[in-house]
Amino acid sequence: MRKRNGSFLVVCIAVLAAIVFFEPSYGWKFRAFLDRSAASPSDGQNLAAQNQVLMAELAKLQSVAAQMPDAPSGYIRAMVYSRYPMNFKNEILADAGENVGVFVGKAVTFQGVLVGSVEKIFKDSSLIQTVFDGTFKVPVRVGNAGYDALFTGGSYPKAVSIRKNAPVHVGDIVYAAAPGLPYGLPIAVVSATSTSPDDLFEEAELSFAYDINGIQTVLIAK
Repeated sequence: MRKRNGSFLVVCIAVLAAIVFFEPSYGWKFRAFLDRSAASPSDGQNLAAQNQVLMAELAKLQSVAAQMPDAPSGYIRAMVYSRYPMNFKNEILADAGENVGVFVGKAVTFQGVLVGSVEKIFKDSSLIQTVFDGTFKVPVRVGNAGYDALFTGGSYPKAVSIRKNAPVHVGDIVYAAAPGLPYGLPIAVVSATSTSPDDLFEEAELSFAYDINGIQTVLIAK
């Protein structure tokens, strides 16, 4: 029985050698098959890891595609880290910091609208105080006539200290007029008007063109 098995093995080797000799292409295919068969389990793990990296990159780009206009000169593009499940409106954290030249106090915009300013910087990230922070205050102007006002942040931001009887109307634009910020950056639109509690000034409730919790990419002024 052993002799018969040995003879069969010799015949198989001889046939294989003949195929490789007379048809070299089959030899290369056989070698490739052996190489694949000998691949270590770690090769498959590496491939799986590479696929996950590519899938993550694709998901990131697809999720922010609509929020990524060409960055104008003078601005740094930054991705916004997720705040789920807390979703605080008063601050956001972006992935740009000292490493790309971000400075404290610089304006932060989303699709051309002011959303806040840089409050703190780290090596590769920055903390942004948004217009929904209760301590955010900045001089602004309202409407085509440019009435002076003070923007006050919070859960429901307002434009306050407007000259009494100033003809401010629903739909008027509120834009930045403070030193250190690009002049004229839009912030919000007047949604309602009223008189201040002390009856000395006009006030304006505001509406915004974005959902702060939906922002995934911003531009930071250099």
